[in-house]
Amino acid sequence: MKKSWWAIGSLFFAIAAAIGVLAIPNPLGEQVLAEAKYRGYIPYTTDDAVSLAYSRCTTCHNADKMLKYCARCGPPFIVTVHSMKKYVELLNQKGGQFKPFSDAEAVAITQAWNGLVGNWEPGWGLKNIHKLLQGDQALMRLAETPLENRPIEMALKSKSAPGAHKETFTPQ
Repeated sequence: MKKSWWAIGSLFFAIAAAIGVLAIPNPLGEQVLAEAKYRGYIPYTTDDAVSLAYSRCTTCHNADKMLKYCARCGPPFIVTVHSMKKYVELLNQKGGQFKPFSDAEAVAITQAWNGLVGNWEPGWGLKNIHKLLQGDQALMRLAETPLENRPIEMALKSKSAPGAHKETFTPQ
């Protein structure tokens, strides 16, 4: 009987501790939530996605480079993010110490830049984008997702980043 009470008490304590770590603002709880978002268990909020886009992309580029990016500069952000994801993988194979992009991060970053700077995916055609994504399933699913079903991009639809010349492609 005494062992049962200890087991029940231990279980209750473990549940209460887990709730405390997640519900009460603290560094450990923030790390747990950040890791859950990184792995795709919890979706990124719009603010998280914008912060993530700036923090991850300004590691290698200045923010001006992203803000001035346009349809004449190169492929849509969905392809650019895929290329950066692959580039980080190659750097790490050569001994680099960069945190790899998770699928959830890549999707959130793509939507953030599309929302802030512009989305010209429709002008490239889905077939071409699929080819450029080289089998990246998460980004291919995003490419197939209609704009109105992309929560981060829709939340940023009427906004633009300071210094950006927002550009979108409207098929005729």
